[in-house]
Amino acid sequence: MRVHRTRTAAVKALRVCLWATLLFCTSLAGCTSYCVVIQSNPGGTIDPNTTCQAKMTTGNVAVTFSSSSVGAQASLVRAPRIFVTFRGIDGLRAPTPDQASTWQELAPHLENKPVQVELTSPARSSCAVGLLGSAVVPAGVYRQLRLRVFTNAVLNRTATAALEQSLCGPSVFSCLIPPDAAPQPLVWDDPAEIVIASDRIEDGSFRVLPHGSVHIAIALDPILSRALPTGPALRLIPSFSVWVQPECSTGS
Repeated sequence: MRVHRTRTAAVKALRVCLWATLLFCTSLAGCTSYCVVIQSNPGGTIDPNTTCQAKMTTGNVAVTFSSSSVGAQASLVRAPRIFVTFRGIDGLRAPTPDQASTWQELAPHLENKPVQVELTSPARSSCAVGLLGSAVVPAGVYRQLRLRVFTNAVLNRTATAALEQSLCGPSVFSCLIPPDAAPQPLVWDDPAEIVIASDRIEDGSFRVLPHGSVHIAIALDPILSRALPTGPALRLIPSFSVWVQPECSTGS
């Protein structure tokens, strides 16, 4: 009887200790992924083989395009205006001990409602350009971005209908417009994707905190970008810069 009471008291003490640890952990910022299972039998022993999977924490990412003025030394084939239609923007989450590196959609609505963006917009800030997309994604560090382009050859009627009027002309969704000249269509490699590496992201990455929000801005770098003739069209080889900016206020 005395031995049984001693074991029961030990189990109760262990439970109190574990609950105290959980309460302490939840009181700390960022300590949101945990899983503890206590399984005891009438004899008072604890089964150490029981496991469970911790719940993934998430945060919110908002994406905008910032202005990128094209001066005399930074002109692309004498063109001050470049329009590109995007059908998706993804972020590459760095691997963790439990999960491999995977692409996460940052603007999922673009798949069926692509948006045409003027990369050379004279807007003073990305807040003036407007929000391009947002999404809830797994918390963590993101070291790359991927811009998926809506090509001129796409035959997706639903997505095409979402573009009420292309500034590039009928059935042309990405173009370069020289001064006082007709738009020149832009063509892309297959697949039509632009990957922005970590060396073009400020500090090499951006972090999404659990239950937090981050606002990233993307801007064309006209000095490092190129446009090469390809038959009647141009092949744009763009270079972008990415940084984290404060949230846009109502008055921006």
